[in-house]
Amino acid sequence: MPNRQSLVTYGVSTAAAATITVAALLQPWRAPGGGHRDPVHETPAARHAVDVVFALDTTGSMGGLIDSAKRTVWSIATHIRSAEPDAELRIGLVAYRDIGDDYVTRDFALTADLDAVFAELSGFRAAGGGDTPEDVDAALDDTLHKMQWREGAKKLVFLVGDAPPASRGDVPRFDVLAREAGDRQIVLNAIRCGWDDSTARAWQQIAALGHGQFSTIAQDGGVQQVATPYDAKLSELSARIDGTAVIVGDDATRAAHVRRMEAAAAAPAPAKADRAAYFSAKGAAGSRSRDDLVGGVAAGEMTVDAVAPAALPEDLRGMPSPALKAEIGRRVQLRNQTQAELKALTEQRARYLEAQGKGSEGFDAKVKDAIDAQLK
Repeated sequence: MPNRQSLVTYGVSTAAAATITVAALLQPWRAPGGGHRDPVHETPAARHAVDVVFALDTTGSMGGLIDSAKRTVWSIATHIRSAEPDAELRIGLVAYRDIGDDYVTRDFALTADLDAVFAELSGFRAAGGGDTPEDVDAALDDTLHKMQWREGAKKLVFLVGDAPPASRGDVPRFDVLAREAGDRQIVLNAIRCGWDDSTARAWQQIAALGHGQFSTIAQDGGVQQVATPYDAKLSELSARIDGTAVIVGDDATRAAHVRRMEAAAAAPAPAKADRAAYFSAKGAAGSRSRDDLVGGVAAGEMTVDAVAPAALPEDLRGMPSPALKAEIGRRVQLRNQTQAELKALTEQRARYLEAQGKGSEGFDAKVKDAIDAQLK
């Protein structure tokens, strides 16, 4: 019986990360903070908790869909907030292929750090495959049993692929797993790419058992992302806010933040504007990372005095306390001023996009339709 291996990451892949090493594939499944998680344990949910997992076929025929997911994840996250304004959102990822490919599944734990999710998506590449069936069973098994779903949260899955399941016998079949999802109130949506009939039959069964929606999109994802006159300025303002951050922790924490910012900087302009809109909706503080001292101080959740000098970036470690507080205060003020500009521009962009109308056949549109039905 084949030995299925999974790669689980909390460190982020940049847009330039094109390959996955064999050594990384041999790592056990791990939590973002290190160590192992109980795969069947559900953590207590906060109010309005929403957990969403995208299980994506990443074989060679899925390049267009993967590109669509990269470009629209921020727009989808913003739409979730519009459907559930107080949502405490986490997103997880499961990439899947089949036995004989570089990996069978590659899992990225549910996290509220959407910059990390975007950076991980930016590292996804379409490769492998060759035969029609893919290991959908393994993808669903990881989705249900390796993601640490919050107890009482609204739980949504979007299975996206263009090939039917290849049941290998090492995990339960897709229909058994779909029924389990339904029993656990994990809504399982199935989006078929292309027009394969056998995929349609399996996807319809999965969606029915998982109490979700079945839909079909073009093989390339069908996304029509609209560029607006506001995108460049929104990107500039958002980058200015990013530049005020002071990441506290060890060097590895700061290095991971740099990689996330590199991935965000490499995104196309409409995606950068979507990211700005998402963070704009989070409030005046504009906090974008739980490790950001400036965001924490602005939100009243952190204090300068509570941070050990060794946890500061090197250029701030030797600064006297009064000077450090003044510097953090200056950055908070700059951030709040910039956030006000960004919020006003975001509202103008939203009105512009509404006037342009929206398509209803692409990946993002199908996801948003399901969100509207299942969250509202």
